[in-house]
Amino acid sequence: MHKGPFDLIITVKLGGSAMDDDDVVHQLAEDVSEAGAKIGFIIVHGGGKAITREMDARGIKTVKVAGLRVTDDASMSVVESVMGKTNDSICAIFKEHGVKAVKVIGSDGLIESEKMPPMRAIEGGQEKTVDLGRVGSVSKINPEKIEDALANGSIPVVSPYGRTKSGITLNINADTAAGSIAGACSDEFILLTDVEGIIVPGTDTVSVASELTLKQIAKLIGSGVIRDGMLPKVEACEHAIKSGVKSARILNGLGEHPLRAVLAGGDIGTLILP
Repeated sequence: MHKGPFDLIITVKLGGSAMDDDDVVHQLAEDVSEAGAKIGFIIVHGGGKAITREMDARGIKTVKVAGLRVTDDASMSVVESVMGKTNDSICAIFKEHGVKAVKVIGSDGLIESEKMPPMRAIEGGQEKTVDLGRVGSVSKINPEKIEDALANGSIPVVSPYGRTKSGITLNINADTAAGSIAGACSDEFILLTDVEGIIVPGTDTVSVASELTLKQIAKLIGSGVIRDGMLPKVEACEHAIKSGVKSARILNGLGEHPLRAVLAGGDIGTLILP
């Protein structure tokens, strides 16, 4: 991993309701601009809610299986269009705050992907096999575009959909893609979402875990405590750590300057360690 002029590289995944709030993006841009010259960032954004709205506007029915969007050709066209516009918007906001942001499209050589096989799902009490269409998994991250941006002192903003070896673009879970990018290109991984962290059962009530190891994570997944929408986020953190990042953190991106708080040593969200 080539860090360019930076001593530390942090991948930040921006998703959930935070993607719908320009104030959150402005806060993130401010925090990045104030972080100092020796910390570099990779911003990976989602787009699920905006994609759903655009599909509704075009009269395209949204179908999900196990949290994954079933993506036909028309849907993939929406994914690419919305992701591109979202990226442009984030870059524009960052530049307002003096941050040298550069647009990076995952399918343009960064993310190599493979089509996901059909999945089994339960619907109406019946098990059936569902082809997810143009939905993929990450097979390889080629870090050159990220490294080139960092070498120029820029902040890459990544739209995380991929492309197969045969040239077909595929929709990828943005948390999963961000974890893969973090593992290949950075030292730390932060997921800004719309929950406070990983909720775990306590003696009398439930609370946000301040710190968990991968071993503890595995137990919580096995017991069903970590499930549904939190599962791909945690699995992304796990993948990033196993690929070499020192730590990962899940926290609420809707709070008051959450990235600034983390960089200042604040104990917020859930810190995940090897």
